[in-house]
Amino acid sequence: MPFVRSVLPLLLLALAAPLGAQGTVVDQGSFRVTVGGQTAGTEEFVIRQSGSGTGSEVTATGRVEVTLPGGTLELVPRLRARGLEAAPVSYQVDVGGDAPRRILGQVGAGRFSARIVSATGEQLREYVASDRALILDDAVAHHYYFLAQRQRNGTVPVIVPRENRQVIATVSSRGEERVDVGGTQASLFHLVVQVPGSSERHVWVDALSRVIRVRIPATGYEATRTELPR
Repeated sequence: MPFVRSVLPLLLLALAAPLGAQGTVVDQGSFRVTVGGQTAGTEEFVIRQSGSGTGSEVTATGRVEVTLPGGTLELVPRLRARGLEAAPVSYQVDVGGDAPRRILGQVGAGRFSARIVSATGEQLREYVASDRALILDDAVAHHYYFLAQRQRNGTVPVIVPRENRQVIATVSSRGEERVDVGGTQASLFHLVVQVPGSSERHVWVDALSRVIRVRIPATGYEATRTELPR
């Protein structure tokens, strides 16, 4: 898992850096990940914003370490976005576990261009990316923050980097619900996200679009914040 090991020190340095140098923290925390009701791993992340309005820039970095029925999965994602709608500009994910590789992607001019580096060499991938497309990487719960900010009822184009494709996701709201998070009751908004070719995802967010829980009933996957954000 050389890619993950090489990037982790940089990620930890970024998490510990002074906020003035990195921008304002929009959300930060960790998820406990379970599969079939059994503890499978964790996800840690931080989302920062610098500037405002059309000149704003958002970066979301994280680390996912889970054990799934098909093997272990380790991800170190980094998403950079700009503007009022936080449109993605670049995305990098280091994949460890049983199939290590690195994906370096750029979004622009209506295309998503990716360079995939693995032990067997390099590959290039390029496909259409709509102007308002979001990035949702499977098993990365904090990415739904960007979806909840953009769309809570309707459709939105979604780039799925590790599957090398763009799809149109359908988002519907089931309204506000009371949810128990670590023994604390919270009033959250329940969203249902349907991505073509994938299982239905249920996402609970707070009033600031911060992701509290993600559940995929078909696979038994669930990621829940270890504590509610303040």
